[in-house]
This record gives sequence, structure tokens and C-alpha cells, in this order.
Amino acid sequence: MTRWTMLSIPALALSSLVACGGSAPGDAPATPDPANGAEAAPAAAAVDPEFEQLKSMVPVDACAWLPAEKLAAAYPGLAFEVAQKVEPRMSGYVWDSRCTYYAGVGTIEFAKDAPTHTVEIFVATPVSEAKALANLASRREGAASTTGFEPQPSLGENAYSAASTGVASLHFVKNGSEVQINVSDLETPSAEKVQKAIALAGSL
Repeated sequence: MTRWTMLSIPALALSSLVACGGSAPGDAPATPDPANGAEAAPAAAAVDPEFEQLKSMVPVDACAWLPAEKLAAAYPGLAFEVAQKVEPRMSGYVWDSRCTYYAGVGTIEFAKDAPTHTVEIFVATPVSEAKALANLASRREGAASTTGFEPQPSLGENAYSAASTGVASLHFVKNGSEVQINVSDLETPSAEKVQKAIALAGSL
């Protein structure tokens, strides 16, 4: 076999492949044709109307809603300061905001860095008041069998309080937001703690 013949065989094979519809090495692959059932572009992600509505809302700032000045009426003679603040942030399908106040820090001989009084407020704002009430109803159902549970109808549908050693909590809906207020101190009876939390709720 001559040298010319040996070099021509690969060239002839390549020509036959292209003629039969194959691709020569280095050629770009054919573009899929959606009209002929080839790969279609991925569908656009579905839009969640509730989530989009939530993003457009102006969230509640817990510290601004219950500033330290409002604590003075329920706690005369005590100066509360912000110990922790969580700026409004989206958490699931609610705007979540929190604020914690301390008073009497360093006045206990055996706990110089501990407060004698604590007030906390948690605010969860969904897209509607109906959602807030539904969330509160679910929370109340779980708390109804606990010690210290007490309905608080004066604060609206499904409002309730719960008290344990040293702490009382109040749960209710205000202006479309689900609210929890916790109050604690070393000496006040639970019933009095609940009344202080109710007084704070009335100031919102």
C-alpha cells in the first residue's frame, strides 16, 4: 500500500461520517429544537403570593413599640435598659422582632451581674390578622394544659397568660401582630406579674 493510500483512508472515513449526519471532531453539537420535542427551557419558579406580600410589609420594631419609657408606669422607681434587641427579620412566614429589658442589675449581693427585673417582648407579624389569630389559637391549644394557664378575654380572641416559677407570660394579637410579653422578678407573686404584663399590653 502506498503512502498516499494510507493517508487517504482516514480522510475518506471522516467524509463518510459527515455525509451520513455524524459530527466531525471539534464540531459544536446541534442546538435542541423545542418545536420538535427536544429539551425545553426550565419553567420559571412559581411565585408565592403570601411571601411576596410579606416582603412588601413594614415590620414592627419591638423596642420601638414598647420603649423603656412605657415600663415606668408598671414599674415605678426602676430604670430599664435594653439588654438585647433583635431587629425585624423575616422568619418563615412572619416578620420577627424582639426586645429584652433589664433593671436592677448588680443590686443582688450574690449575683452582681444579674437583673432583679426582666421584661421581654416578642412580635411576630404575618400577612394578615386572621393569620396571627390562627397562630395564636394553635399556641393556646398547646398551652391550655400547662400549669398557670389562664384565658385573658379582655385582650381579644384566644389571648391567654401562663405563669411558672418567677416568670409570667402574656400572649395576644395586637394590630395584626402576634405578641408575647414575659415579665420576671424575684419577689412578685405570679398573679401580680400577669397584671403587670396586661398593663404593658394596654400601653401598646
